[in-house]
Amino acid sequence: MSQQSVKPTDRSLFINFISLCSGCWGLSQATKLILPPTLSSAGHKQFLTNISVVATLISNVWNIMNFFIQRSSLNVNVLNGFNYISRHLVLPIGLVLETVVPLVYWPLRLFAMKLIMQGVEDGKSPVPVPVDLAIHFFPCIFLLSDHYLSGSGSKFKISNLKAWLIVTGLGLAYYKYLALLIDTSKGQKYPYPFLDVEEPYKSIIFVGVTTVAWSFYTLYQRFPPCITSKDIARDVKKQN
Repeated sequence: MSQQSVKPTDRSLFINFISLCSGCWGLSQATKLILPPTLSSAGHKQFLTNISVVATLISNVWNIMNFFIQRSSLNVNVLNGFNYISRHLVLPIGLVLETVVPLVYWPLRLFAMKLIMQGVEDGKSPVPVPVDLAIHFFPCIFLLSDHYLSGSGSKFKISNLKAWLIVTGLGLAYYKYLALLIDTSKGQKYPYPFLDVEEPYKSIIFVGVTTVAWSFYTLYQRFPPCITSKDIARDVKKQN
């Protein structure tokens, strides 16, 4: 007989709720920004930042639902399925994406803005600081908090090999996605200036970024959330 998954904590619910509110606000404000002519045709949907925020919001919604579903009287297999999707699929995908985004964005944003933003000849970012933080910083903090500080986190169940396949697939999908959206012969440019390079350099950049993303997954697996005796006692009490 399958064992019922551990119920998510109140802290996890709170973190995901705040993250959902912050992410929705940040994304709504970011998509109101006027893009330069070279980016306007492909629109806001081309930015990895926005895609990553959507992944975070999906994780938030699933984990909020999981909080209440785990307290229902549904079949144990259904409960375990919801918990797997919430804690071991959408959370790690969102976490890996949101780790890469600030890692690439902030060093370039602070020291080489022309490599991360199109049309910033004056060196001033068109993104207001609160919005910048809401889409480029807080999502990573919230997901890390949910994984490591909420009391609901555990080592992810996806193996490093499967994670590599997923990350590689996502990287390839984004590469092809941009190729479909952007027609450089019409004067369009890639959302990030550092991608406006010829092959094979563009592919090398994608391979490098996806490799870094997978490396962070292995790092999170190498250092999973600590399980204390207090956590074990709480879990036993809730399952009895």
